[in-house]
Amino acid sequence: MEETNPNDAPLPPGYRIRPASESDLSAVIDLLQPFVEQRKVMRRTRSETLVLLATGFVVEFRGAVVGFSSIEIYSKKLSEIQCLAVTDAHQGYGIGGVLVRHCVELARSRGVMEVMAISSSDRFLQELGFDYSLPDQKRALFYQLRSREEVYREMEGRVE
Repeated sequence: MEETNPNDAPLPPGYRIRPASESDLSAVIDLLQPFVEQRKVMRRTRSETLVLLATGFVVEFRGAVVGFSSIEIYSKKLSEIQCLAVTDAHQGYGIGGVLVRHCVELARSRGVMEVMAISSSDRFLQELGFDYSLPDQKRALFYQLRSREEVYREMEGRVE
């Protein structure tokens, strides 16, 4: 992946990006909810979302959270972009790209070798420097053992 710098593409005036904090939990959950309902982002429990805040970034506009993304670091070899979302009204301003670049830089600063992103928008990610490990030969495939809804129904029966 090519070198990136979070400052390469600044946010438009009025927007600011910062590391997410625990106090952002409700705003991030509210931001993600429409994307979960549209099946664009996987559903997360409050506990899972809280964990993602530790390596996440929010974009604010006039004090409101309008964008979020996190980088889940699995090992020194691999990390993954998680929960990339920007409210509909704020899309088209480069906010998603800025969030991804900040996540990539955090992974780089922690010495991670590779950042993975699973998305329905290959072109968006390729414009940010992502590509297939072996172009036209290697894709991520999944074998689902249980539905996410089944797992979440079980989890909702427990206290988080």
